[in-house]
Amino acid sequence: MHGGGIFCALAKAFDCVNHEIVLGKLHFFGIQGISVDWFKSFSTNRRQKVEVNLPSATQNVFSDWGTLKHEVPLRSIPGPLLFIIHIKDFPMRINDISEPILFADDTSLIISSRNFEDICSVSNLVLFHMIKCFAANNLVLNLDKLNIMKLKTKNSEHSTLHTGYKKSI
Repeated sequence: MHGGGIFCALAKAFDCVNHEIVLGKLHFFGIQGISVDWFKSFSTNRRQKVEVNLPSATQNVFSDWGTLKHEVPLRSIPGPLLFIIHIKDFPMRINDISEPILFADDTSLIISSRNFEDICSVSNLVLFHMIKCFAANNLVLNLDKLNIMKLKTKNSEHSTLHTGYKKSI
């Protein structure tokens, strides 16, 4: 048996969560009524402004208030939950060929096969689907934090895992 792991993170994941996409997915997953109303009030009409402290100025400078259309608060209790809902349909697309493990904005996938060549082709296919799914949800895979690992037992023969997205491992 041969195995492989794909370990990745998203770039600015919590800043890119589209409120309308999340609300649509809540409805898709059957969350309705007062529950979806609560999420809607939590995530919509959020406003922020920026304060700039200039050392040479006697007073700080403030931007105008702006409404956030993309973002869930990282350090809130519902923030990570809303993010997971945002990418919840991700495993549905690829769990026939891998085992996805989602934890907030970190995603890991385990791939196994009796044939090593299948591990290489499935790894590339999974990466293709990941990038496509993340793009459909306005998310970007952070290629600097992408790691692909070949998993083997002590008695396995040496082989190199080739992918089109990162150096071979």
